[in-house]
Amino acid sequence: MPSSSPLPPELERLNQIYVETCEAFNKGEVSAEIARSTILGLSFTDDSGRIWVIDTKRSGKRATFTVDTEKSSNGESIISDPQPHITQPIPVVTAQNDVAEDFVSRRNFINELSIKSVVIGVLGAGVLYEGFRQLRGSDSSSDIKSEIKSGESSSNATESEVPASEYIPEEPGWSTKVTEIALNADIEFGRSVDNVPLTFYRRQSGVNGARVLVIGCIHGDEFVGNRVVDILRDMPLDGDIDLWTVRTMNPDGQQLRTRQNANGVDLNRNFPGNWQKIGEPGSWQYSGADSASEPEVQSLVRLGALVRPQFVIWYHQDYFRIGPGVGHDGNVRTKYASLVGLPLEELDCLCGYTGDKPLLEAVFGGTGTNWAKSFQEPTGVSMTVEFGPTLSEEDAQRNAKAVVSVATEFF
Repeated sequence: MPSSSPLPPELERLNQIYVETCEAFNKGEVSAEIARSTILGLSFTDDSGRIWVIDTKRSGKRATFTVDTEKSSNGESIISDPQPHITQPIPVVTAQNDVAEDFVSRRNFINELSIKSVVIGVLGAGVLYEGFRQLRGSDSSSDIKSEIKSGESSSNATESEVPASEYIPEEPGWSTKVTEIALNADIEFGRSVDNVPLTFYRRQSGVNGARVLVIGCIHGDEFVGNRVVDILRDMPLDGDIDLWTVRTMNPDGQQLRTRQNANGVDLNRNFPGNWQKIGEPGSWQYSGADSASEPEVQSLVRLGALVRPQFVIWYHQDYFRIGPGVGHDGNVRTKYASLVGLPLEELDCLCGYTGDKPLLEAVFGGTGTNWAKSFQEPTGVSMTVEFGPTLSEEDAQRNAKAVVSVATEFF
């Protein structure tokens, strides 16, 4: 509907709810999941039996509406694209044997995670400590935070004035130490707020392989990507690849089943370079008191400065898609999406943004995806992969294979 057209009273009511939900989302008062479910749940049945819903694919600051022909009694359409755009979950595929469906759900507790964490923490303590010493390149016990320049910024500033390069450690020889990092071992590179070790696992195949970094979990309640990382640790590697995996950079949030870390900070809004002040303590995407204020982000920044990966993948939920790109970046995204069966679509504009930049880049600051681009070459790719609410074992295997396949083909 043209924005200048008056709306019938019932549709005006839905539009008002839509606008208010968008405003609440932009202020950080409600989560994306709540905003999405609220907006997708809005409907109105007119006198002819047609059911009207919000058309999220067309919506801007003012809602547009479409007839839900799947629910309509007569199937009539008012606009040319009658089907509302609704994200579909990843199908759970039944295994080809007597084993029941094997899938991971973000709404179920995974006891295996806690068990593995304890085993790694106890049995691998020596390796973790030595690896951490190698990574730091120093025997100093000073806190990581003191080695990262956070700069000074006003509490009411909208964006950090500290360039991303200021967060790259300046220790002599740092860039050459990557050759000294051990393979096939869990190596500690930092600690969480609650002092849980953050670890990476490095594997190699071939020589001069593409440097790839895969983050299984950054939001604590979006952790099905952990399974992909587990598979990448053990699966055969083909071609040339230098593979670095981090199962989770938010162990505290994962334990608490919260998006944020133990300080209540959304780590995917806390990265340097394009950090912005978002929300206040207690809001669901609070970006922290300052750029890279959180130990988990500080640690990953150090790791990124060491590895300088050409290809970075961040696993998220529940939007079930990969955002499109252009040029080399677009080719990588298209290939990965085709291998794993995810749609290649921009994040739904549920909340009024109508610009030409990707939504996450335009609306949100401090994301890991954008931070990684700050040190990559022009052919580097930093990509968010959004799973649905669950991930089948078959799809987890498919994603792990896609990481290796895409890395060896494009990098």
